[in-house]
Amino acid sequence: AVMLEQSAIHEIAGDFTEKLFNCEKHKVVARAILNLFVADTQIDILTIHNEIKRMDKINFIGGVTFITELTSRIASTAHLQTHVKILQQFWLSRYINTICADSRFRLYNGGHDIFDVYAELTQKLEDALKDIIRHEVNSIRDIHIASVKKSLEVINSGSIAGVTTSLRLVDNLTNGWQPSDLIVIAGRSGMGKTALAVQLALNPAINQNTPIALFSLEMSKEQLVGRMQSCLSGVDVSRIIKKQITRPELEQIDNSCKALYSAPLFIDDTPSLSLTELKMKARKLVRDNKVKLIIIDYLQLMKSGLNIKVREQEVAEISKGLKALAKELQIPVIALSQLSRAVEQRPDKKPQLSDLRESGQIEQDADMVVFCYRPEYYGITDYEVGNTNFDAKGLFMFIVSKHRNGALGEVPLTFIEQQTKVVNKDFEHNTFEQRKIYPQVEQNTNVLLSKANNEDLPF
Repeated sequence: AVMLEQSAIHEIAGDFTEKLFNCEKHKVVARAILNLFVADTQIDILTIHNEIKRMDKINFIGGVTFITELTSRIASTAHLQTHVKILQQFWLSRYINTICADSRFRLYNGGHDIFDVYAELTQKLEDALKDIIRHEVNSIRDIHIASVKKSLEVINSGSIAGVTTSLRLVDNLTNGWQPSDLIVIAGRSGMGKTALAVQLALNPAINQNTPIALFSLEMSKEQLVGRMQSCLSGVDVSRIIKKQITRPELEQIDNSCKALYSAPLFIDDTPSLSLTELKMKARKLVRDNKVKLIIIDYLQLMKSGLNIKVREQEVAEISKGLKALAKELQIPVIALSQLSRAVEQRPDKKPQLSDLRESGQIEQDADMVVFCYRPEYYGITDYEVGNTNFDAKGLFMFIVSKHRNGALGEVPLTFIEQQTKVVNKDFEHNTFEQRKIYPQVEQNTNVLLSKANNEDLPF
């Protein structure tokens, strides 16, 4: 069909490849067609014959007779895209047979870890689908209309655009976690990363009934739920986890945690979770439970699922995979990350982007990088933000050091150590909130903040 009609190749150029064909002779003809297309040369029987001669394959295919026989087998050039889809299905069938046979061979012969074989098989299947399922190119008109429609929905609903945190100043800076964004929340051990992750999962699930998925590679699901019980009830978290509570405290927990019975919050505590397993579970959660936010605690405990010996390269693959997953599912993905010990060498122990551990790729892939910083942990007594000094006792700094689509800044919050809980900070006479909240933000936020202060929030 392509040899008979010049415009035909343009209809299928994005999907047409030589690997779609099983016969080696057909692959040669397809390669010749693609060479001519790339060179912007007329495609017909004569030019294809000349190109195959140039490739030194004319005798292999059986001369010009073979080419002319191909054109005699069709009656029309219609429905080309449908025919290409059929070829793709045949190719996918052959490919699945091949890689499954290879996996069977490796398993029967022994010496291979079953989980490694499974991960590689799944990755190959996923890559195969990427070759077939392609994103369409959209016109700017359609994108513009969709954007205006979404903005109008947000205005009419009176809500913010992204997944909220119920932390007023954080929501004011981010306008909620945005779809397709990869947010990296990093900090040294003891800075409260997991405590913040619990709040970011619990608050929207309870307050807005937003489905949230939390993947914990470090803590067990029982420990995470213990932290949530402590956040809601006020009972000391260590006593809950160690089962050292009294009967009145147990009744207090039960009465305070009624919201957990119906909260759309899903927890997975699989250790050493691979990127491939995460993708499979995330897709199912989004498809079946309409999950709007995925949180991973934490990135460095994940495996890529690929045979990569260098840890820095493996972390880079995981980082790129998480960003791709956020784009594919069109939801925000939050990944917690450890920092290197370089932080400890500075007098103020304040983290910066270069401290991200094991791979600079994390900084490149992330749409937002946030640092958790508790000056009190390092014996610092006061901390200055926006020309305002804060008592460091219980101070939790939410430091936005990279924000691809917004402003940078430092948000003061409160850390309640007994409950490992991060909450909004109370400001005397609103002195801090009435100022420019972030040194880098040049817009007036007073209206938004005064509105937020009147909200009745349980956290």
